[in-house]
Amino acid sequence: MYKSWLLAAVAVGALTVGPGAADAAERYTYLHHSTPTNVFWQAVKRGMDEACGQIQADCQMVFLQQDGNFQEQLNNLEAAIAQQPDGIIMTFAGGAIFDEALARAEAAGIPVLGSNVDHPEGKHRLSFTGQDLEQAGYDLAAGLAPQFPAEGPIHVLIGISGPGQVWAESRGAGIARFMEDYKAANPGREITYEKIDSGLDLAVTGQRVAAYVQSTPTTAYFDVGFWAAGAAVSLRDLGKKPGEILLACFDLVPVVMDEMKSGYIQLTIDQQPFLQGYIPIHQLHLMNKYKLGAYDVNTGKALVTPDQVDALIELSQQGIR
Repeated sequence: MYKSWLLAAVAVGALTVGPGAADAAERYTYLHHSTPTNVFWQAVKRGMDEACGQIQADCQMVFLQQDGNFQEQLNNLEAAIAQQPDGIIMTFAGGAIFDEALARAEAAGIPVLGSNVDHPEGKHRLSFTGQDLEQAGYDLAAGLAPQFPAEGPIHVLIGISGPGQVWAESRGAGIARFMEDYKAANPGREITYEKIDSGLDLAVTGQRVAAYVQSTPTTAYFDVGFWAAGAAVSLRDLGKKPGEILLACFDLVPVVMDEMKSGYIQLTIDQQPFLQGYIPIHQLHLMNKYKLGAYDVNTGKALVTPDQVDALIELSQQGIR
């Protein structure tokens, strides 16, 4: 029987608790860097659940108690390795902190696949399923730029939601790279940008963006996650009209879709989190059953504009898009 558990934290014994675990033909553990309250990861879990149900595997997605606590994620990895699952899927937002443990997993014959955030050097995983983060940042900025004013100065604010985390820094670097190209293509204009720590909470992001735009004239705000929805609320509270400060961000979570319908968010990118949960499970199944090789999957950089929201909002609410 297929089982799936959401775990906020894990100890060695917790990985195999649950009826049916002992009889399962396949056992897979998915480790990542976020908490159960992050709606994005519920979409990833839905993809994992569907894949595990199709192959009747026992699967666990292990959440953290604190976003970005990589020592906690490392502890979860150590516990998973000790239980010798048929495969591990994990994110590498913490970079090289996992290298020594993953080398032991490799020596023990446990296949490890990367998802959502790749290892910065592409090491210690057989494949990666997810978005090209830096390029996606570039494409987000390029997609919004046609809405910049045709004349006058341009100043862009880039919110790095998780400073030091691979996913956040990579996306922010892509946005900055586009801004450098935009400056080079428009040598006669004053074009500037600045990065801030924008936080991993909608209210915090809203407060920080509101404080910034009140002191600095700002053309556009780019968020490297979905927390631009918090900025939308703060801009509305400040009396800003939709589009007065352009907003662009990542993911199709419901709060982003709502603010796109309100007119405050002009652009987002769908990295298809459902696929980031679904595809690695089937890869591991085929690797174990048929000895097939692992393969990388780019889950996309689909730009989504407000006119597309009505067609996608139900799928977003279901955790599929």
